[in-house]
Amino acid sequence: MKRLHRKAHFIFITLVLKITFLANLSSQIDLEKVPTERKTRTVKIINNVLPSVAAIQTYRPSGTEGVYNLQVGAASVIHEDGYLITNEHVVSGMIQGNATLFGKQSKPFKVIASMTSEDLAIIKVDTKDKLKKIALGRSHDLLLGEPVITIGNPGGLNHSISTGVISGLNRSTSTGTAFLPWMIQTSAAVSGGNSGGPLINALGQQIGTITSKQLGSENINFAISIDRIRDVLPNLLSPELRYGFWIGIEVDMLSEGAKIKSITNKSPAQIAGLMINDKIKSINGTPLSNPFDYYFSLIGLNKNDKINLNILRNDNPLDIEIILGELNLIEPVEQKELTPGINYRVYNGQWDKLPNFNELTSSNEGRAEEISADPASNELNDHYGLMFEGYLKINEEGLYTFSLSSDDGSQFIIGDEMLINNDGLHSFVSVEGRTRLKKGFFPIKILYFENSGDQRLELQYKGPGIKMQPIPKEALFSNKDNQLNE
Repeated sequence: MKRLHRKAHFIFITLVLKITFLANLSSQIDLEKVPTERKTRTVKIINNVLPSVAAIQTYRPSGTEGVYNLQVGAASVIHEDGYLITNEHVVSGMIQGNATLFGKQSKPFKVIASMTSEDLAIIKVDTKDKLKKIALGRSHDLLLGEPVITIGNPGGLNHSISTGVISGLNRSTSTGTAFLPWMIQTSAAVSGGNSGGPLINALGQQIGTITSKQLGSENINFAISIDRIRDVLPNLLSPELRYGFWIGIEVDMLSEGAKIKSITNKSPAQIAGLMINDKIKSINGTPLSNPFDYYFSLIGLNKNDKINLNILRNDNPLDIEIILGELNLIEPVEQKELTPGINYRVYNGQWDKLPNFNELTSSNEGRAEEISADPASNELNDHYGLMFEGYLKINEEGLYTFSLSSDDGSQFIIGDEMLINNDGLHSFVSVEGRTRLKKGFFPIKILYFENSGDQRLELQYKGPGIKMQPIPKEALFSNKDNQLNE
């Protein structure tokens, strides 16, 4: 077994050294010495973007002790402090990961945040130097036939280039763990190892993240649109929930800079005098060039920290100090007589969205050990709804991510907060929500309806010491008298 371990490690090191050598060799070319005729616009874009793209190598258990599988992917730099974005499936299940930037030695990285339902992850490279971040574009006005470039790591051949065009818009695809709508289709060649790399437009801006290809077809490949990434990033990072402080600012993720979109009433931001449409130019002296920078600047902060914002209001610069508040958390309920399992009620009807079950009469009820579309094997078919209600036991305070997957619609409510809304007629779709929870018991409610066709309902979670998994029966409780929560 020890010999196998050494062999696996040797293969990994050999591959990394080979990749690093090729990267360093390529970086020695001086573009200024190349004849003008060869320096096309495409060449200039690639040369400018290459330092912002990393080849990813990950170690994953093979199932045999001491032997690991090496898998490859790509990522793009979205913040100069070493933060990169890639696919969740590129880094899921890894025990070690390395990133190789163009012309640089490989460096270890760790996963900062991930979202399975969107197949996105943020990783952090250990670096003392500022990295060159990629320019971010928009994807709302893409044109069929528009030229694009991909940079990836196919087969471990890092920083490989391919070109093509946008060949489709608003496509849907699946990665095996996530259903992904609103995808960009491209003819640019994609192979294993391109996942997580950027899709780049003719302006040298990232307009998507390569995710998958259609097996059995040629040149039908897909990327998550940058506007989708913009929309998801605040929830993906969730700095306030992650570190337990409160600032109360939402920035416009579609703006060019960091423009304030909304401010929570009575929040530290409102008390300090910030206003909607203020443009945040810097935080603690660090300039913000896009909305992503705002959320990354909050990483590692704590309640009672003081931060200094330089803003622009009606073209007038202002300096504002904010004292971060304590995040208001959902409070656990007082522990009372509870019994294992979760209560449910069945309702008959045909809907295209969730009804108000409180106005309907149930046809059946009971207690189940798990949350599913057919609790207690009642052989339920089309045209019905379910309301689960009980308590979730949390053993340690921290950030918890919940994933609600259903066909058709569903919602997840914890305390008085609707954490996930996955309502409507649709195939099996997963939606994630995050919240910070204290130790204790929390009232939960899961609503679900099935119109016709396939029926499926899953609720998973992850948190401190817990990998993403279906909520186990040991964490589900209900009132002892089989009544729904008061």
